[in-house]
Amino acid sequence: MFVSPVYSFLVTPPRSETVRKALRFSSRSGQRTCSSQPRLTATIDEGSETSASTDAPTEASTIREQKYQELMQTTTLSLAPMMEYTDRHFRKLIRLISSNTLLYTEMVAANALAHERADSKANYRMQHTAASEEQVVANYEDSYLRRFLAQSGIHVPPGEGASVLQLGGSDPQQLYQAAQTVAEMSQRGHCDYTALNLNCGCPSPKVAGKGCFGAALMDDPGLVAQLTTALHEGSQGKLPITVKCRIGTDSEQAFNKAAYAEVDEGAEYAKLCRFIEEVAAPGIVTDFSVHARIAVLQRKFSPADNRKIPPLKYNYIRRLCEDYPEFTFSLNGGIESLSQVQRELELCPKLKGVMVGRAWAADPWSFSMSDSLLYGKDDDYEF
Repeated sequence: MFVSPVYSFLVTPPRSETVRKALRFSSRSGQRTCSSQPRLTATIDEGSETSASTDAPTEASTIREQKYQELMQTTTLSLAPMMEYTDRHFRKLIRLISSNTLLYTEMVAANALAHERADSKANYRMQHTAASEEQVVANYEDSYLRRFLAQSGIHVPPGEGASVLQLGGSDPQQLYQAAQTVAEMSQRGHCDYTALNLNCGCPSPKVAGKGCFGAALMDDPGLVAQLTTALHEGSQGKLPITVKCRIGTDSEQAFNKAAYAEVDEGAEYAKLCRFIEEVAAPGIVTDFSVHARIAVLQRKFSPADNRKIPPLKYNYIRRLCEDYPEFTFSLNGGIESLSQVQRELELCPKLKGVMVGRAWAADPWSFSMSDSLLYGKDDDYEF
């Protein structure tokens, strides 16, 4: 694992040798792939594995490329993942208002999916002792899993449209099994997600504290690379894997406003660069949604405090767009209106998209012109 140098905040940092050697484009699929990074070899259970690097298009890489194109076409505006808000019913409401906005689910805990899948398979085996593994996978009871993963109108075109399932966890095995569960629920016709997203930004004490994932993962980019590899392989390489993160944490110095105002921005941005580079090194993740605040984890900050107290640093995300043109970035945090979305996209033409959360929930209709103003399209729905 490399250590990125402390970049001058006034000079574009040189691309690390690790990233230069690891990342390359597949001439056939257009996907970033890796030729030097080892694949995940942890204890993976049954199910096919897909390498991040292939010389010829496969069915999985073709599906992934189609999903990636859908992701890129809709990410101009996205609905941020919000616990107790962005369930399938709220996503349906937003889809009625905008047929193009990229929707994110609430975060789903990988351990919940992994444990429920294991229990359901075990129960089926008890009742059908002669069943093969393929029969078990095809027939185990999935009603509880559908509560987490089912989408509204999946059988009624256009269904939920472009949407991303956000998963949370810090165990590669559990994330692998969670991605397997998504693949199996997709085969059963219960869901059809555009991509999987790893939560590296939630600062909630239950998540980043006791759970040791969410924003806490920002301090271990090597682990994040393993987790995203597990998601890639668990989904059989058929879905793009993305990451939502913050610009950093207060792990090196407990946060207070006065001290944070004196923080060396060059060093802080360098640490963010190292996170992006190490996560991207296996060649799986190329799309990042970045909340432009640090996550305060050492003080008893509520999620609301973490959305309001740390200052926004949009300039970091704009710099990432300039310094890493091979990746795509969406800006998140403090965006309250459609006009502000337009302004951020105009200020940074290389910015791929803007993610909005609480403003969507507070006044969904205020974004009713997003299809025409951001995508140049009229709403496809008829009321």
